[in-house]
Amino acid sequence: MTATAVSLPAKAQGFRSSDLKRSIFLQAQGCRLAVDPDGAVRALESLKEKRALFGREQVWFYKVQAGIVVHAQRPDWGVRVSPRHVGFAGRVFDVEVSQSVEFYAGRSVGLIRKIKARNVGQVPIRLRIIELLDPTAAHFAGSSTGWGSLGVNAFNRESHVAMDEVSDPPSARVAGAVPSPSKFYMTTSRTRASEILSTGELPEATAGMSGQVLVLAMHELELAVGESREFSFASLYNPEKLEDVLSDFRRLQAGERRVTAPGPTIACSEATVSEAAAWALAAIPGGAYADDSLDSYEALRALAYVDPQLAWQTISRTRDLIRKDGSLPHSLDPSKPGVLETAVFLQAACAYLASSQDKKLARATYPSIKKLAGSLMAVSKDFGVQTDPSLPQGWRRNLGRGYPTGEIPEVSLAAAEALDGASGVARMMSKTEDSGKFRERSAMISEHVRKKLLDERGFISLCRDSSGRLRNDETVDMAVAAYRHQFMASAEQACAHRLLEKDFDTRYGPRCVPTTNQVYFNGSYGEGQLGGLWTRAALAHAILCYRGGLGGIGSLALARVSRLVVDDALKLGGSPGEFPMWVDVDGSIDHGDGSDPVAAARFVEAMLVGELGLSGGTDKPTFSPAASSGLGWLLVSDLWAGEPLSVFLGRGSGKAQVFYVGGRIDKSGSKFAKAMRLDVPLKGVYGLSFHGPGQVICLGTSLASQIRFTVSFQPRAAELSKRLSTPLEEYDPAKGTWSKTGSLRVFPTMSFEASLEANGWKAYRVSSA
Repeated sequence: MTATAVSLPAKAQGFRSSDLKRSIFLQAQGCRLAVDPDGAVRALESLKEKRALFGREQVWFYKVQAGIVVHAQRPDWGVRVSPRHVGFAGRVFDVEVSQSVEFYAGRSVGLIRKIKARNVGQVPIRLRIIELLDPTAAHFAGSSTGWGSLGVNAFNRESHVAMDEVSDPPSARVAGAVPSPSKFYMTTSRTRASEILSTGELPEATAGMSGQVLVLAMHELELAVGESREFSFASLYNPEKLEDVLSDFRRLQAGERRVTAPGPTIACSEATVSEAAAWALAAIPGGAYADDSLDSYEALRALAYVDPQLAWQTISRTRDLIRKDGSLPHSLDPSKPGVLETAVFLQAACAYLASSQDKKLARATYPSIKKLAGSLMAVSKDFGVQTDPSLPQGWRRNLGRGYPTGEIPEVSLAAAEALDGASGVARMMSKTEDSGKFRERSAMISEHVRKKLLDERGFISLCRDSSGRLRNDETVDMAVAAYRHQFMASAEQACAHRLLEKDFDTRYGPRCVPTTNQVYFNGSYGEGQLGGLWTRAALAHAILCYRGGLGGIGSLALARVSRLVVDDALKLGGSPGEFPMWVDVDGSIDHGDGSDPVAAARFVEAMLVGELGLSGGTDKPTFSPAASSGLGWLLVSDLWAGEPLSVFLGRGSGKAQVFYVGGRIDKSGSKFAKAMRLDVPLKGVYGLSFHGPGQVICLGTSLASQIRFTVSFQPRAAELSKRLSTPLEEYDPAKGTWSKTGSLRVFPTMSFEASLEANGWKAYRVSSA
């Protein structure tokens, strides 16, 4: 596609590095990259290996004039961020410098720093650039894991330093530059490295060194007036072979660009929501490696939509943790059973098996499913799920004391949902007796909650404590409990409406405890669980609103959380794109170390289960879009729901039109065999091409102004190969019909002019058969 010039949304213009109060975190390929406001990489961490693959990586700029080396002051960089990279731009001396830090995509993992320097002064300049890399993460604090490696054997190969780790088996690293630097210097002394960086003078090149090595690389540039130079620093890691990581570096030297699949996409008519969705999709895989096992299980269902292979690996790994009594260990005390851990994992595992419809896989997994379900049956013999009062059992695990005990609606309803899922898997396996037994227990637990754990107003209670007293405190726990299992429409709607009232409401969603609670309210105690906003709880409320038929309120809730993640992150002391664990709303401070994978997972769940109405069972996934919503259109591409799923939902004139691949819809829609995302270089414009039978092009924009552009696509409908030209038709949402707007010549690459209103969408048809 090509497009006319257009003004991007204000947030796309970036911000200053001085606005950042903490590091920016990116996630990809099972790694997390922490980038500081000054442009330095704090660490590249492997979430899977739970250690730093590389420690600090930073560049320093110097000017050499008349034999004197002048150290550049740090500029206030202009910063742009996306889920895939961080960009810095600023002026160093009379040189415009732009840098980008991003993940390397190949057989190895790592980071690439690309630098472009342009002399904008009136005279030539000699610029010196020195990069420092701590490959063992031993010299600079910064990695959340606390360690990297014991040491490396490093060998200078002029264009790069090859390193094999002192470990068994030995992993491999390469630190290199393209084009080659003038020299590499190595030392095991941080003090010595600091002295060198203070002077800007590198000693003679080092041939090799062993231990916890620091690597310094120097480039010298002679820039004429107006001249530009570009180069890259690469830090690559491979857990197995030095040959593989060297091969990847040689590809960089040869200028090869590895084209990676764009991955899952969720976008809509609101730019902030689309941007938050992109960050959420990037953060969800991190949940598979969460230190807290409950968080890992909480993110598992959404992970299956994004990365089914990683989801299955998580399921397989967790099966090995099942205790003799059939339960999973409690996340805070592995020596004790975790009822919520068991229920949440079982629910996600059953959803995965039901979506996949792989009976061979289900047959191999069913013994574990039955054992987990049996443990929930054992703790609910009287249909009330009793919990161990010595440990927090619900989501309130940061209070230290005063957490709900006894019968907790959240835990009971999670168990009911898990047993319902186990019943579905048993039915799929023709285990009729097990299916009926699990389904009955699920229904009886739900009925017990209705009779025993609702107060006289119809609100879900906080708990029935060990003394038998019903705690009817009004808290966000009502939404979290109702989110766990759909059991009573009136109670769910009462909860959804109550949390919208003034004493709960904040700019970003409902507080944990209302301001009118004079006994417990505190905006920051217990990490905000007595009055702050927990992002994951606010999103549970959003999903509850969708489920209760309040799609407009649900979409508004998504927009408010998106504002927290994208627009207001800097105001709250956070980093753009982070889903904070919790927010001290009154103190205007967000808290967390990178994105909360559970909040990211619930955001995607709200988009798919809420906005799109996606549901799974023992057959193909179905979707029934929300009847009312503040989102004019929604695009879902390359997700997995038992099969590849791509959907374009457009709303207009009180109607919803759906074009989709995968699953089935319970209302009118147009189904196709395949979908292909259109390559749209213009930020804020998205497109999908559906074909088989026929071919339809769906376009949507989240820009706040009208736009005209050229749409380029490849003809995919079989009948187009037999034609010289084909009609171009546009869909009319009000009439539900197609009308001809022109004619196109059939070529290997076809194009037409399209226009979209602000935040609008259109569908074009180039073949109907």
